[in-house]
Amino acid sequence: MMEMLAKLAAVVDVPPGTPETQVATIFFDPRCPYCHAAFNSLHGQIAARWVPVVVLGDAEGGNRMAAGILSAQDPVAALKATFETKAARPGEVSAEVAAKLAENKGAFASIFAAQQALRPGVPTLFVPRPDGRVAVMVGYNPGDDAKVRSVMAGS
Repeated sequence: MMEMLAKLAAVVDVPPGTPETQVATIFFDPRCPYCHAAFNSLHGQIAARWVPVVVLGDAEGGNRMAAGILSAQDPVAALKATFETKAARPGEVSAEVAAKLAENKGAFASIFAAQQALRPGVPTLFVPRPDGRVAVMVGYNPGDDAKVRSVMAGS
């Protein structure tokens, strides 16, 4: 599953040299306050690929925000600025970006269709364990950053 997730369009917030097996994948909606909290707590603390998926209301506006982040010169800075200001420099939703966002949303939907015990939500975190298994966490609350780091450490 992590190989499939690694192919999705994402903001790569991974220090150079980090093994792919130590990179979390996090689905987020750029307008989600819980995603904002997750980014604030996890940015710089773990290696992560932030996969935009527009699932909250106004799809057109959300897609423009996600496009602005993905097409930015520095996508990590654009994501950080979006969460800090609660607004993004809207980007052009070109056919290429629209296809990437549709692929992200399709992957998100198929994951939850296959895992019917999980209720869809953002953020959704796929956190690798040292033994190769993956923990799936839906939602984010204060203090969850410690849980994420603990899972990644094998505790």
